[in-house]
Amino acid sequence: MPLFKSRAENRANRAERLDSNFSNAMTKAFIEEIKGFPFRKTKQLLPFDDVRERLELLLVKDIGIKSVRLDSIIGSQGRYKGFTRHFFPLDESLRERWKNVEKAIDSKQDLPPVELYKVCNVYFVKDGHHRISVARARNFRSLEARVFEYDCDVSLNTDTDIEELAILETYHKFLKETGLKTGRNPDLALTRIGGYPFLMKQIQIHRYYLENRDGKEVSVQEAAVSWYDTVYTPFVEIIKKYRIMAYFPHRTATDFYIWVMRFREKLTEKEMPQFDSYEAESIVAEYTRIFKSPVRRTLGLIKRIFGLVRY
Repeated sequence: MPLFKSRAENRANRAERLDSNFSNAMTKAFIEEIKGFPFRKTKQLLPFDDVRERLELLLVKDIGIKSVRLDSIIGSQGRYKGFTRHFFPLDESLRERWKNVEKAIDSKQDLPPVELYKVCNVYFVKDGHHRISVARARNFRSLEARVFEYDCDVSLNTDTDIEELAILETYHKFLKETGLKTGRNPDLALTRIGGYPFLMKQIQIHRYYLENRDGKEVSVQEAAVSWYDTVYTPFVEIIKKYRIMAYFPHRTATDFYIWVMRFREKLTEKEMPQFDSYEAESIVAEYTRIFKSPVRRTLGLIKRIFGLVRY
């Protein structure tokens, strides 16, 4: 009789512990959502189907079983609303399945590898959401996964969110139209949406300049490579020389290129189709003098915190 009672108690304690673990995971999900809300930093899992459509992911290959770090998984196919970015459960309906998975892990059962899509250096869940959620709650660092890899011409990372996905979509279209990925494989990443149309305008201005200079038609792809080599790259070298980027580490060189060029247009009311080192240096020096001031930097920090920084 005591033996039977002990087993019953063990089962009851185990069931209570599994319930408690799920409830704790849901509490962590709530805290994770609340923490980011005041600063507009709440990050959801990215919907894979949306990512695939926006970035035109077409070619996929099975690269086999890999050990994948759990913190590199940023999205899901189908269940992106059911879990937080760290895969804590958001829905009470997940409780029973979640508990069964944890019970299986406790019992040392052989579970099949989860299935993931790899895009650049991050992953999206195809199958195995509950296993990943339980693993994150138990502080596992990695899991075995069957990985299917997609070719991609832009770079996603663990910080990529919905807003940044919109930027990457525009970047993908920009690279596709200009052919720069093939011609130069550049790093023209931006941190805010709205910059790539400005870059395309710059390329079109440079194209018009080349056609007038050479007296022949120039393709967008040819103009883009010429602009990148003779305008963008030397201008960015001057920006780096003045070290203003050190005051705004969350921004990219291409961000600064756009801001400096727009600053130049305000000062001179003209556009630059080709590179003039003397004029470029004077403009960057003036821009640096104004925008590295403590007041400007503090204002920029406040705007960034509250999500008010835009082009």
